Amino acid sequence: MAKTKSLLYGFAIGTIITGATALLSAPKSGKDVRQDIKTRAARLKGSFSAMKQNSIILKEKVMFVSKEGKEAFKQASADLKKDIGHWKEDVQPNMEHIQDGVKEIQGTIEETKSTMAK
Repeated sequence: MAKTKSLLYGFAIGTIITGATALLSAPKSGKDVRQDIKTRAARLKGSFSAMKQNSIILKEKVMFVSKEGKEAFKQASADLKKDIGHWKEDVQPNMEHIQDGVKEIQGTIEETKSTMAK
């Protein structure tokens, strides 16, 4: 934001200096120079007004996108938690079956060890 503000100030100052240089170096009468200054000042004022309006619109759009993104993230997070919960429910019976199988294999290994030791 600071860079944008600095850029706008630089643009405005450059425009003013360029306008003043052009007016002072041009061979015109005082009346013509004053009229040119008024015209350019009016254009500059219009440009600043347009920049202000565009800045307000941009700010509103950024706020809207931020709000929408936040809501979308919350919804995605809730959906992910729900999906993980369903996955755990689906996997739990299989996990218990695998653990029972591992215990059975360990028991068979112990029996085999004791049989071989005799």
